[in-house]
Amino acid sequence: MRFPAPAQVAYRLLLWALSPVLLAWLWWRHRKSDAANGHIGQRRGYIHPAPGSIHGLWIHAASVGEVQAAEPLIWALLAQWPAASITVSTQSLTGAQQLRQHWGAQVQHLFLPIDTPGATARFLDRLKPRLLVLIERELWPELLLQCQQRSIPVALVNARLSERSAQTYQRFHALMRPVWAQLALVACADGPSQERLAGLGVPAHRLMDTGNLKFDLPTGTALPSSLDWLASRSAVLVAGSTHEGEESALLAAWPAFAQQHPRCTLVLVPRHPERFDAVARQIESAGFPVRRRSQGDRLGPDDSVYLADTMGELRTWYAHATACFIGGSLAPIGGHNALEALACAKPVLFGPHTHNFQSLYEAIQAQGIGALVANASEALHQLSRWLSDPQALAQLGHAASAFVQSQQGSSARTIEALMPLWSPLVPRQLAPVQAAELAHQSIWFNPTWVPAATPEVFEPTPEAETLATGSGRGQAHRVRLQGREAVLRHYRRGGAMARISKDRFAPQATAQSRAMAEYSLLRLMHAWGLPVPEPVAARQVRHAWGYGADILVAMIPQTRNVVQALAQAPLPPAAWQALGRAIRQLHDHQVFHSDLNAHNLLIDDQQHAWVIDFDKCGLRCGNEWKAANLQRLLRSLRKEQQRCAPFHWDESQWPLLLAGYEAGAATTPPPLSHNGPAG
Repeated sequence: MRFPAPAQVAYRLLLWALSPVLLAWLWWRHRKSDAANGHIGQRRGYIHPAPGSIHGLWIHAASVGEVQAAEPLIWALLAQWPAASITVSTQSLTGAQQLRQHWGAQVQHLFLPIDTPGATARFLDRLKPRLLVLIERELWPELLLQCQQRSIPVALVNARLSERSAQTYQRFHALMRPVWAQLALVACADGPSQERLAGLGVPAHRLMDTGNLKFDLPTGTALPSSLDWLASRSAVLVAGSTHEGEESALLAAWPAFAQQHPRCTLVLVPRHPERFDAVARQIESAGFPVRRRSQGDRLGPDDSVYLADTMGELRTWYAHATACFIGGSLAPIGGHNALEALACAKPVLFGPHTHNFQSLYEAIQAQGIGALVANASEALHQLSRWLSDPQALAQLGHAASAFVQSQQGSSARTIEALMPLWSPLVPRQLAPVQAAELAHQSIWFNPTWVPAATPEVFEPTPEAETLATGSGRGQAHRVRLQGREAVLRHYRRGGAMARISKDRFAPQATAQSRAMAEYSLLRLMHAWGLPVPEPVAARQVRHAWGYGADILVAMIPQTRNVVQALAQAPLPPAAWQALGRAIRQLHDHQVFHSDLNAHNLLIDDQQHAWVIDFDKCGLRCGNEWKAANLQRLLRSLRKEQQRCAPFHWDESQWPLLLAGYEAGAATTPPPLSHNGPAG
């Protein structure tokens, strides 16, 4: 890798200096929330991903709005890719809560690490995502740099960029230009955003306008029984995602409106949960009884103001409103997205500050399905005019719904844009994997092979056949599981470290332990159809210091390793070519084998070849290492030629393997690097 540019170095130093303060602030802010349990560790990169999520799809949706935008995309991905393992990260606790309400355990949630080199590296090394999808514009330079170094493609979808934000990014041109240039795909929510992103340096061939994902949001929800009192109100104004100053302005103007329109209700839905109590005090100060959703309160006949102080219910409120006021538009915030209200067939009211969604609000005005107001009094005056003509109000709702429907299809277009990146990286169907935690042990296993995880699976019986290993540091046994044969291998140290500890390794997170890392890689490679054994189970055993490890893989029948075969007779040219093709398949999929030697290559009588023993191996970007990998194998053959007698090999056979290698693999390799090799 190239040393980062000065702007990147300065950015790293700044984040490093600020990270203690940032972490302390995050801890203090969420200290009382059970939903934030363990989030400080995750923000430092100490995550414990589910085994099936490793080498999967990672979507980052910063907060509530981004989670909403991601919702139709996630549903579409799960429909087209039912076996896909999806991890969604958020910055905010409210975003996490909304995510869990929608999908529960179906989608894994993690908090995004702070953008320091160490935290980012730990996160990526444990999750090992094959593709990162960013929602809207959550761009972190360190994260994107390290994704580039690992050849993890990054796509930005539903990308929105206001003129003000574009100017801000332009001021940090030295830091952000490499970020824009490395994005593999930028799917924009609208045309103006596409133009601004092109001006910032996003390559034109990676830019497209796929439309706003929020147009594809569900159109409504059923009215909960606890809110059945809404049906008795003559009109309901829902003020959604409000900010400081907007609630007080609406409360000040509401008495005059309520006197003119009895049994009307103002529902306040503050944007940030930490302001719920403050808004409750404002309601009380304005002379209204405080009725709160979080306490299960119902409105009485003489009540007209309600505080919706729960998360994840905004769509329900919009669905059962008469009209909606969109917060952040009277306050100088830039306005929030009105699509959710429009999709519920409701006309919208909004203030002058709408630059966050400028093109959308221009379309709303052009379609006549909303009204721009200067203040709260004007908003209520406009609502009064709508209420005076129920037929015209209903037509506005129909027009709002029709407008949303005319713009739908973004999720399908986004999926279509992502598939050229995603489908070659992860097979459509990976073998299932489950995890079990026993006393001081973590076990990952394929339930089709091992119905239940027990330590006995990893204990060879006395009659189990001991298999030959190349280096002498492994203990491998042929075992039977559910009527099928497998190979059990216990991890042992080699070299000088073996004198200190034969089979103990330095403490490591479960996902990064030797056995689990090999299991995850084998699972991916086997699903690709590469010539490798199928993983069956892996185990990490934690001791007072360090850990031990074991792995079970499917036995490849009627094979010999190359050393065993050459000890008996020369290999025919077809066998050497098959070995070269097998290695080429791995290299084309960017699989680096750290110990490519003659003991780890298998051949059968039909001249089919396999590669085994992927301890300390992994995916590696670039191409410069591939020739050295082949040279390692050549040195192994030369070494065995000196050690073994007889050994039916000489250097004249090496070109046969190279010929098979150069002929190319039978499978199409995935495009692991869309931006060229990383430095």
